[in-house]
Amino acid sequence: MNKMRFIDLHCDTVVCEVMGNEDSKNLRSNPTGMLDLLRMKEAGCLLQCFALYIPPMKRIASTTGEADEWDFFNDAADCYDRQIAANTDLIRPVGKYADIEKNMADGIMSSMMTIENGEPLNGKIERLDEMYRRGVRLITLTHNQENTLGYPNCLEPDAGLKPFGIETVRRMNELGIIIDTAHLSDGGFWDVVKYSTKPFVASHSNARELCPVMRNLTDDMLRAVADKGGMVGLNYAADFLVDKTRYTYCADIARHARYMADKAGVDIVALGSDFDGISSTLEFGGVEGLGMIEEALNRCFTADEVDKITHLNALRVIKDTVG
Repeated sequence: MNKMRFIDLHCDTVVCEVMGNEDSKNLRSNPTGMLDLLRMKEAGCLLQCFALYIPPMKRIASTTGEADEWDFFNDAADCYDRQIAANTDLIRPVGKYADIEKNMADGIMSSMMTIENGEPLNGKIERLDEMYRRGVRLITLTHNQENTLGYPNCLEPDAGLKPFGIETVRRMNELGIIIDTAHLSDGGFWDVVKYSTKPFVASHSNARELCPVMRNLTDDMLRAVADKGGMVGLNYAADFLVDKTRYTYCADIARHARYMADKAGVDIVALGSDFDGISSTLEFGGVEGLGMIEEALNRCFTADEVDKITHLNALRVIKDTVG
């Protein structure tokens, strides 16, 4: 068995691959997807953040029976719970840092429930407490649409957080839910810097200087993440690594890692695959190829620095924010 050493801050597998297809697809073995539990175990995964992606209301209404985003979140969380409960020989849910340590000691992978798009809150702060009780430990504040918290960088890059977004950031700090600025407007990002008292993350973003898409972070943003003690998860999407391409190469992932470390320190660099949320052709196939990414990192960093990127930085931030 490979040493458990990879922590991934973001994948869309539960909603985009499994939910709605549970009769034919599952987390344990799904060769058509980019990630499943058997391949994760073989690759040496330590912890996977499973994002419950919340699509726009109009898409929900047209394709499913859920009444709104809150209903969709609860149905997605039910799917997640079923899949994890059916595979406790491989993976178990975690709600705090000590749970990860226990799973590591038992040789079991860890799973963290996260949300991509805070719209299920819909201005109701008490729902954040309900999400926490369900096991949510990270929330990507927006996706690609405006919501009650703020604006996406693809539509309103200069707009800041809404008043409810600021309230949510403060309550997330109190509860121990990690704030994720991936997809958030630049103005919203700087509001998180201003209002968050704990480290925050950009779970699946790269360096904007190397690839000029708004989802990537500027050098000043990278340094702000570092100043807060947070981290940035390297996104494996080809067009977030190299402008206008469909092919993802390990060398390009390592190039962004090296750049980010040079600008803001190696302590901010982590992994944020976006598996099953991207359509790129991956040189390494899927989760089974994480060792190839590690080899590329080994050519740019020391062994101790690679350990920080693959898992130690993530463990530090989880301990500092979730507790």
